[in-house]
Amino acid sequence: MAQPTVEIDAFLDGVKFRPFHVRVMLIGALTMLVDGFDLGVLSWVLPKISDQFGVARTSLTWVLSMQQVGMVLGAFLIAPIADLIGRRRLLLMCLSGVAATCFVTIFTDSIWALAICRLLTGMFASSVIANMVALASELAPARQRSTVVTVVLAGSMPGALLGSAMQAFLLEPYGWHIAFWIGTAMPLLLLPFIYFFLPESPKFLAARDPDDPRLQAIVVALMPEGEGEAVVLSRPASLEKRPNSLLLVRELFKPGLAVPTILLWLSFVSSFGFISAALWKTTVFHDVIGLDWGQVGITTALGTAFGAIGMLTIGMMIDRFGFKAIVPTYFIVAASAAIGMGLFAPGWGMFAALALNALAQHAAHAGLASIASTLYPTRNRATGVGWAYGAGRIASIFGPIYGALALQHHWGAIGYFFLLAGPLALAGIVIWILLTRNPLDPAQRAGGGH
Repeated sequence: MAQPTVEIDAFLDGVKFRPFHVRVMLIGALTMLVDGFDLGVLSWVLPKISDQFGVARTSLTWVLSMQQVGMVLGAFLIAPIADLIGRRRLLLMCLSGVAATCFVTIFTDSIWALAICRLLTGMFASSVIANMVALASELAPARQRSTVVTVVLAGSMPGALLGSAMQAFLLEPYGWHIAFWIGTAMPLLLLPFIYFFLPESPKFLAARDPDDPRLQAIVVALMPEGEGEAVVLSRPASLEKRPNSLLLVRELFKPGLAVPTILLWLSFVSSFGFISAALWKTTVFHDVIGLDWGQVGITTALGTAFGAIGMLTIGMMIDRFGFKAIVPTYFIVAASAAIGMGLFAPGWGMFAALALNALAQHAAHAGLASIASTLYPTRNRATGVGWAYGAGRIASIFGPIYGALALQHHWGAIGYFFLLAGPLALAGIVIWILLTRNPLDPAQRAGGGH
């Protein structure tokens, strides 16, 4: 009797949530933990670096921006390569690059050398984010897709928690170099787990060779015992021809996708505008508000804990109530809480507003990634997600300059946190417009797109 042939999209979307998916989520979350630490590390130790090099805090603004330039270049130039060579292979390459650049940073003796290292770190790290999102989306069942993607992204929060512990316990006795030793070790420890336990995207494998034995291994892992051997996957017609990178980018602006792509990019621009302007929070808490390093560590830990709660729960909220009801609302709540941080500093109200801002902002930003991975089909998903992140990273080049205005002009905590509220409110408005024009179903078939 002939084995039944099942289209790969229908098979992956219809399977039940199994230990296979838990493994993918755990490795994905660990990957984001490493990425989150290595991207945030410079802002956490910036006051110490400025003291060692004998320069003013704001004179390092351009170094923060160089990291953001690297993230733009990585999102536009490196992340899309995964659509040609595979998600898993590019993840291994980019994590190795992050480890190498962090290691070199330890021995830098000039601001220029530090800036170049952060440029390269940003290039590799931004590619990790885009492809981990794409891979998690392609491996997840349709009903749990938003949950899987946002849980993976939530892995960046423990990375920030490590940063808070480093600030509180290691930064004073060991100096800023210890942060980059940690940033070097973590990617190297993660590489074997990705190599041995993280599967390649089955949709990518099917596009290259439907008879690839790795596909059958994935089928067996996703089916009840004894049933996987009876299933043969076929690739959809949309994956019959391997595209080139330029064509993949052009397809982001084909009829029906051009306006959603532009609105999505503007949403990412606004969200990343906040994130990069917020890189000065450690400096504001320490120098402007007057918290000691232990208290600064508490603010980082508090933001991390509540940000993780937001990222872990927004996927379930989206799967239940839909993108439009949740993501714009979270952005507006985050903007309001940012204003509250400035109004209530340095009292307990500031810490409460910080927690609410972290919960809503991190959740909403993760929601953007889930929207991006739903909007585009498998054929150019890594390109679509990578270029959306790249568009946001362009804004993040200027975000540190925007955030530094409050420090340069002595606007105090109120001025700084009012500045942070603007991009969040704009992101909420723009993503509401996108979802009004193009309603997206969170359980939409990952191979489809619009």
